[in-house]
Amino acid sequence: MNILQRWLINSFDWQAIGLALIILIITIIVTKGIVTPLFGQIEKRVSKRFSIWRDILKAFERPVKIAILFAGIVWALHVAHAPRTILHYAHDINKSVLIFSVGYGIYTLMTSLADLLRYFGTKVHIEVDSIVMPFLKRTLQFIVMALTVTMILSDWGINVNGVFAGLGLAGLAVSMAAQDPIKNLLGGIIIITEKPFQIGDNIESPSVAGVAEDITFRSTLIRTLDGALVIVPNATLSNEPITNWSRVVTRKIGLTFYLSLDTTTQEIIAASEDTMAKLAQDDHFVENSASASISQVLPEGYEFDVSVMLKMAADTNFAGERADVNMTVMRILADHDIQLAVTNRLIPNS
Repeated sequence: MNILQRWLINSFDWQAIGLALIILIITIIVTKGIVTPLFGQIEKRVSKRFSIWRDILKAFERPVKIAILFAGIVWALHVAHAPRTILHYAHDINKSVLIFSVGYGIYTLMTSLADLLRYFGTKVHIEVDSIVMPFLKRTLQFIVMALTVTMILSDWGINVNGVFAGLGLAGLAVSMAAQDPIKNLLGGIIIITEKPFQIGDNIESPSVAGVAEDITFRSTLIRTLDGALVIVPNATLSNEPITNWSRVVTRKIGLTFYLSLDTTTQEIIAASEDTMAKLAQDDHFVENSASASISQVLPEGYEFDVSVMLKMAADTNFAGERADVNMTVMRILADHDIQLAVTNRLIPNS
């Protein structure tokens, strides 16, 4: 307060203050009226072939505005003949803002990391693994954030080694409570190194079944067939057998029907032949893979097993195909007036 009072009494100049205000207004106009339209025009002129540069421009648009705004504030303080102490701190703050702006831009750019690596990967003929991207993105974001904070603290003369030493002691104190997060982190590393699935693959484990949407330090996000988003800890998923249905060329559809004991042999043979003939006409199935037969006779009825090998593609809906086969068999049984038996047996889902 004493510094401001002496400045207001001894060095206050209305002309300098007016000029400083003009500089601030011009700075605001430049950031909003020039920088934003300029970046917008450049982004529009960037062709789709170089779309990655559009992401870079978007990432650094806001940091450039922040840097220009603080540079204008420092310039205005100089013009207003602000006290040296205020100017000294203003310069230090401006340097920190510049460091923060660059770090913030790089941090934001990490959200486009997949496109960036894919772009440069095509240049050197390296295939980028989709499952590594989310994990790598968050790792690099953490590194960028840590380096930015470290550089700002160092610029202000704060002993970074002492800070990290204190964090090390604090980390030691909570290490016992952090066992699960560490296990999940190691589980995530196991998943991305062993690559049991890619982002977008249809997977199944004892814990969950669905499409893998994302992987973080702690968990993997799975979208189930009914649309629910399930968060599975990496430690759990990495220790379970995982079936990747997206890497399967063909998949078996197996259905079991229990027919009434009143069904005659002729009816069973006719239903079996009709079922195999109907499935053979569908080009979604592997040729000559359909079968329909009685596997065993039980006290409650005949066990009628139907199976066929489905050709798997990226857009194949296994549940829908299985339901279609089920309805096909049900119609054939109805055409032959075959009644289903009442049973309490659990039918396997295959």
